[in-house]
Amino acid sequence: MNKPPQKTEILESLFHTPTEASRQVFYCVFRAGHLISGEDYRKAHPNYPGHKLLLCLKGNGFVKVNNRDWSVSPGNIAWIFRGDDNSHWPAKGSPWEMFWIRVDGPQMDEIYRILTSGGSPVFSGVNNLKAAAIYKRIFTILKKRPIAMEAALHGEVALLINQLFEGRHEANPTSASNIPQSLRKPLEAMRLKYDQQLTVTELAKMAGMSVSSFHRQFKAATGTSPIDWLKRERINQAKRLLLETDDSIGQIADKTGYYDQFYFSRDFKRMTELSPTEYRQRERLQKKYKRG
Repeated sequence: MNKPPQKTEILESLFHTPTEASRQVFYCVFRAGHLISGEDYRKAHPNYPGHKLLLCLKGNGFVKVNNRDWSVSPGNIAWIFRGDDNSHWPAKGSPWEMFWIRVDGPQMDEIYRILTSGGSPVFSGVNNLKAAAIYKRIFTILKKRPIAMEAALHGEVALLINQLFEGRHEANPTSASNIPQSLRKPLEAMRLKYDQQLTVTELAKMAGMSVSSFHRQFKAATGTSPIDWLKRERINQAKRLLLETDDSIGQIADKTGYYDQFYFSRDFKRMTELSPTEYRQRERLQKKYKRG
């Protein structure tokens, strides 16, 4: 193992100030860099703006998030959330080399919560060659500053987030569909019995778990809660009935497990931004135009 330098060596340090309009639309990169940590390196950013995504290239290190330490190895990506009390540093005697970006944008907080619902802010199973290439392209964009750089940076960050989702599943392979065996029975019940009044307690029992464990593991696997998943399955079925039948809105609400037209219409509009009647009219009109 190479002896780490006494002082941190900064190989790349890049800055960007996106427009307010860009921050409303795109994933925006504020800072980016490439460094080899020295023995003096320890960063603590309890309230810095944005989210820091750190790719470990060589050596080993740690991130502390809310008083818990997580190890970081070559090929791992650590996501350091702005809302958490955090710090990161190299392992003793380890020359920790990293690429990093600080990024923010629409729904980044929620993406972080979905990806770390299982607990760890460190991602293994990531294709490190693809990830490193993404960081390098971000560095190039920040240096060349093309006219469409905001859109270009957004595209690269989206690819990196996709790598994190793939890496999380690769690190926890459970089946061909990445759904744990314990969740298959309740998921099947929700798909086939969406018209029935299924409760979280009943679904947790099917999984052989407590309600709290079931809720936590379900969200880690699907990115949402059991009730939200069931509601969305009901709305999927309602879309089909609205297009393929002449059933009334009340009948469709009943057939999809709502039994109350008001709550059905409320959820439908929340998830589609259209009322059931507006959705039916729009989809049938589009279908007519396609035939014509």
